[in-house]
Amino acid sequence: MKLSKFFIFGLSFIFLFASCKQTTSNSSSDSSSSSQETSTSSESEADEEDSTTTTYDEDDWRSAPSLKETFVDKGFFDRFGLACEVDELGDEDTAEGILYHANSTTPGNELKPQFVFWYQNHTANASFAASNGKTIAVPSFINFSAKMDPYLEAAKTAGIQIRGHVLTWHSQTPEWFFTSDYSEVTYDENGSPNNLADKETMTARHEWYIKSVLEHVAEWEEANGYGTGNHLIYSWDVVNEAVADDAADSDTGYLRGSTSGSSSAALDSGNGCTTGGGSRWFQIYGDEEFIVNAFRFANAYAPSDVTLCYNDYNEYLNYSGGWKTKGIIRLLTAVLNGESQTVNGKSVAPRIDAMAMQSHVEPSWMTVSSYENALKSFLSLGLDVQVTEFDIATTVKDDTDNWEDYFTMFLKYSKKGSEISKYDNHHITGFTIWGLNDEASWISKNGTQFPLLFTKSGTKYTPKNCFYSVINVAKGF
Repeated sequence: MKLSKFFIFGLSFIFLFASCKQTTSNSSSDSSSSSQETSTSSESEADEEDSTTTTYDEDDWRSAPSLKETFVDKGFFDRFGLACEVDELGDEDTAEGILYHANSTTPGNELKPQFVFWYQNHTANASFAASNGKTIAVPSFINFSAKMDPYLEAAKTAGIQIRGHVLTWHSQTPEWFFTSDYSEVTYDENGSPNNLADKETMTARHEWYIKSVLEHVAEWEEANGYGTGNHLIYSWDVVNEAVADDAADSDTGYLRGSTSGSSSAALDSGNGCTTGGGSRWFQIYGDEEFIVNAFRFANAYAPSDVTLCYNDYNEYLNYSGGWKTKGIIRLLTAVLNGESQTVNGKSVAPRIDAMAMQSHVEPSWMTVSSYENALKSFLSLGLDVQVTEFDIATTVKDDTDNWEDYFTMFLKYSKKGSEISKYDNHHITGFTIWGLNDEASWISKNGTQFPLLFTKSGTKYTPKNCFYSVINVAKGF
């Protein structure tokens, strides 16, 4: 529903009120999963400066200035997103608010392998002739209708596009997906898995999964009125979180699974799915081959106008013992330099279009300049950037300063930004905030952190002061 802007006479007061800033306090991690490496916030100065008397503007979020109009219609980003759950997207009033502020959303879980399959046990009673010449047994059925399709339908009803998250991940993927006979992982007397699939089998299985998901989406889109230039899923995280937090500054010690902090000992099983810090992918391959494969298969089966991304958290860490930015650059370079191979009867090279920066930041832990340095290094590779999961883990109830500082930096690298010419017009193409309101945020910590732009009481979403500080950055740009 398009709402009229009847607060024009009160804006001067709102913006004056929003400029009264408080100081802040910072985090990093991934999307609603056990692999999230949540940092603890510094609470000393922030708690002292926090105010229990903070009052928010009581306007409904559909009466406040629109984030979509401010950042998309005014030409900063192609898309502005709010991540949400299917029940939020399926609620008509909430969906209207989401669509008022965003033209993109990201599901927290519904497109991850665990939720796409949505079964623990199955029978491998079909066959798949893979492009590597290997014919393998595969499940004859993927339960798309359980979790994936309802999210697609909710997004269609709401009239909003989706960032697809995620095709290839070490976590929230069924353990049986990695074994030779689709059974649970077993271990030898030394505690090492002894029934993982070999590389050739896993490569064939990897192609089958990516092909199955992308072809299902294509069929769903065709049946629901979407097509070239108008996809429901306009972008995919092809690979997620494959670089170790304690990455070494070397070609052989940067991937998740290759370091002491991400070894196989850190990988366990929960609910039949991989969790922990290790990677079955790395256990099978021992290098980045599966990553290059993933981008090659995605290029073979995704529409050419769908953006393909690598997504990671802590992507701005770059110091001795944690060269994660350098590790990500190694990964991106391997994909960019990947060779063409025959896939589905055609010669196909790996394709990667954007680096997806998760951006779970924390004021006392990450500086804007450190983030900016990582951002510039990714743009320098000739890739665009999508900010995919932004929030600020702060104990300040209304952290105007840090939201303003980050958005001041982000807009420099937008389509209208002063830095765009330095990177051959590569820039931040999309921006997604990870959640709708403080109370439901994955880093709320029982109401002790306030990471988002809106607060919620009952069914009412209310913009915070930091919301207006972000709007003001764009107005003053």
